[in-house]
Amino acid sequence: MSTRKQQDRVVLVDRDWHGDWEVSLPDGRRCATCETLDVARRVAYRQAVRILPCELVIRDAYHRVVDHEIVDHA
Repeated sequence: MSTRKQQDRVVLVDRDWHGDWEVSLPDGRRCATCETLDVARRVAYRQAVRILPCELVIRDAYHRVVDHEIVDHA
């Protein structure tokens, strides 16, 4: 079993300067840009269940955490 660092298990949803929502994977890659938070949350959750357990963190344009969830089941 491999040991991963905590930051290797975080999927981020961030608001960009255009007002869209960007979903970023633990390795720093962006996997999607979404027009609404609901769509971004669904995309992020689908990514999070691939690397269980995982943290799903949603931040506003000022990088304040507005939602945080531990995803430990599909």
